Amino acid sequence: MTLPSATVPPASRGAESLALLLLVGGLIGVIFPVTKIAQAAGVPPLPWAFSMMLGAGVILAGMARVKRQPMLLTGRNLRYFAVSGLLSMALPNVVLFFVMPWLGAGLSAVVYTLPPILTLLMAVAVRIEKPDRGRVAGILLGFVGALMIVGPRGSLPSPDLAGWMALAFVMPAAVAAGNVYRTVAWPPGGQPVALAAGTMLGGAGWVLLALLATGAVADLPALGLAPWLALLQIAVTALTYVLYFRLQVVAGPVYLSQIGYVATSVGLGTGTLLFGERYSPWVWGGAAVIVLGVLLVSFGRRFAR
Repeated sequence: MTLPSATVPPASRGAESLALLLLVGGLIGVIFPVTKIAQAAGVPPLPWAFSMMLGAGVILAGMARVKRQPMLLTGRNLRYFAVSGLLSMALPNVVLFFVMPWLGAGLSAVVYTLPPILTLLMAVAVRIEKPDRGRVAGILLGFVGALMIVGPRGSLPSPDLAGWMALAFVMPAAVAAGNVYRTVAWPPGGQPVALAAGTMLGGAGWVLLALLATGAVADLPALGLAPWLALLQIAVTALTYVLYFRLQVVAGPVYLSQIGYVATSVGLGTGTLLFGERYSPWVWGGAAVIVLGVLLVSFGRRFAR
């Protein structure tokens, strides 16, 4: 399988790519502490996720209109919005909001080190990336690090949290699948801001279905418990995904997936500094091993020369 002609090819990974990587990863890392603060204020997970995606989607749609990037509602585009919204927005964010009270901001962030490794695996599977020894070594190291975090050596704050940690791994799997899907299925003539808006609104649609299915629509007024925090989250999310889709264009899915490295650093740091969360040496050691795997994934070809 080769990339369709509609796919936007990655450009050079220069200063712009690195700056975008740091900005997007840092902004995503802010989601973890803000979400924890909102939950402490009593805002339930699904209404919080819905307000974030809907609000950011509306802002992005307005930006797309100003930039004259129309959101074309063709069958192909609607399918793109639905699938990328589910994988990139709805699944990872809803899972995050459910596991956060149990795992904390830092430990929830640790699993975001895995998308680079999983993205590479999926990209190789659909033949948009070619494996090499350095990257294979990175993949193996990443999984060793993950096992250190969730293994039987007491790395979790409590053994009872193993199930929540397993659920948390849905996040990187969905993010990785979304990274690859957006590259392969990029619509003909698609513009980053318009596609970001459609993806965000697609994610909001999936969360709305979950709200209706669970009867949690009645919880929407609880957003009034933290209105300014909700507005902050909406604004940060809109900015994040403008930059996110730009990074997709200039650097490609595997490079983009390294935002998890930056997000994890911010998440662990804020969990420790702001909330007094404490992690065992196995968590820190596992995170360090995963980071080494990420570096091998990112620079595997250079190391293999």
